[in-house]
Amino acid sequence: MKIKTTLLLLVLLMTQVVVAQEDQEKPESKKREPKPWGNPLIKNYGRILDLENVELKPDPDREYKIVIELVHDMKKPKRLNFSANNIARLINLHAIGGVKPENLKVAVVVHAQATNSMVNQEAYQKKYDVESPYVDFYKELAEAGVDLVVCGQSLNLFGQKPENVLPGVKVATSALTAVSTYQLKGYAYFKWD
Repeated sequence: MKIKTTLLLLVLLMTQVVVAQEDQEKPESKKREPKPWGNPLIKNYGRILDLENVELKPDPDREYKIVIELVHDMKKPKRLNFSANNIARLINLHAIGGVKPENLKVAVVVHAQATNSMVNQEAYQKKYDVESPYVDFYKELAEAGVDLVVCGQSLNLFGQKPENVLPGVKVATSALTAVSTYQLKGYAYFKWD
């Protein structure tokens, strides 16, 4: 048993030496360096990689119109939900692909449990007893020209008032009518929960 263990360790050690030598022999241009993460348009959220050698990229000469129905849960109120952060990623990915900000029209329609992410700091603190990670997030999206919409039906169902909604957020009759309105205006539809 000791001989097998010793031989196995010896083989593993020799493999590591060979791999290390191969790495040292590679010219500097062939060594893979990790790409830095970036945030080209939404600076504090949605970091992405600028990948090389991809076959399908956004068309920088096209106008993109996208409506996102956002219905994520609020189980971890201290943290920004992954689906919410994905909005910033979508915008940054189009930007890194060369789409100009004026050619990227994004609308976010929030309802169900996610409705509570669109209220001001005071209402959020009252509901969850923590500071909202969403206030600055939605502010940055609005500054980038994103249309922010909250479902009026969900506001009522989840015990919030229109006056608690963040500045710049539009209250819609419903998420259903808001999504259909954007779709009839030619917006591509995404649903993230």
